[in-house]
Amino acid sequence: MKIKTRASRPKRLTVLAVSSAAALIGLTAAPAEAHTYNLSTTGAAGAVDYSANGTWDIYARDTLTDGHCARFQVKDWDDTSWRWYDDMVCTSTEQWVSIVQSGWSVRICRTGIGNCSAALKL
Repeated sequence: MKIKTRASRPKRLTVLAVSSAAALIGLTAAPAEAHTYNLSTTGAAGAVDYSANGTWDIYARDTLTDGHCARFQVKDWDDTSWRWYDDMVCTSTEQWVSIVQSGWSVRICRTGIGNCSAALKL
């Protein structure tokens, strides 16, 4: 069982200090702002959370107890059709599923039912 919790990330601010003579005194580099996206369809919910270096953590949970599960589908850069990706989650507790790359498209689906959320291109 993979367990990883998701923590909210504070927004970061780049600070630019300029003297009255308009001379650049300093620039503090800040990491790219973190993004989290939520996906859902009847019975399945997922979250996509920017990690670092062009990678995203994906989380899933199953919101119903009817024997079906939540599972991600992906299309990477070369794919023309959707494919199932990594493990399914069959509990109402959000669980970390895997890592995906920027440029991929993801959606959360229910196994055995066929309903999926709208696609999100990362």
